[in-house]
Amino acid sequence: MKIDFYICRHGQTDKNVEGVWQGDGTDAALNETGVSQAKELAKMFRLKTIGLYCSPLVRAVQTANVIARNGVGMRDVVIMQGLCECNFGDAEGASFEETVRQYGEEFVNKLLWPTEDTADLHFPHGESKRQVFDRVYNCLLRIVCQHSFSYGPHTVCVVCHAGVISALQFGLGLKNVSYEHCTPLHLQYDTEEHEFLQCFD
Repeated sequence: MKIDFYICRHGQTDKNVEGVWQGDGTDAALNETGVSQAKELAKMFRLKTIGLYCSPLVRAVQTANVIARNGVGMRDVVIMQGLCECNFGDAEGASFEETVRQYGEEFVNKLLWPTEDTADLHFPHGESKRQVFDRVYNCLLRIVCQHSFSYGPHTVCVVCHAGVISALQFGLGLKNVSYEHCTPLHLQYDTEEHEFLQCFD
């Protein structure tokens, strides 16, 4: 059996526009553009019966609720702590320019685009991308279990964050990943091979 996963970044917030590190300690709401983006994303699922999961942060919950309100055959939104955005530690709420000045452009780029050699780096008191990947991957496997042993829908929408998607790109070796708000990343979990595969629709 195969389970389709659509991994979606939440809609835009004012903090995104301001260009600051918006991690699990910044609980900003969607702005008007973000609501519109969520409504556009909801059209993709309006004729599907899906399992709908999201991070506990307001921007993700709001996006998921828009999908749920505009869809057909939707189940209740399930909030999962494991889908939360990365903890950016001392950089939380700072601008990207400020962190480049303080930590250096090379360090910041390594955090943004992790490799096997740099995945353990993190801002002081923050999480590394490897830590984020481990908790998010385990969270996705819990979702797999819920849909593998039930007669429920085999299509899942997960509303999360750019840092989560970046961690999945690193951990699963994904290619050509978009970080645009409300643009889904399509993965498929094969319950026989026990692996996630990237789909290019």
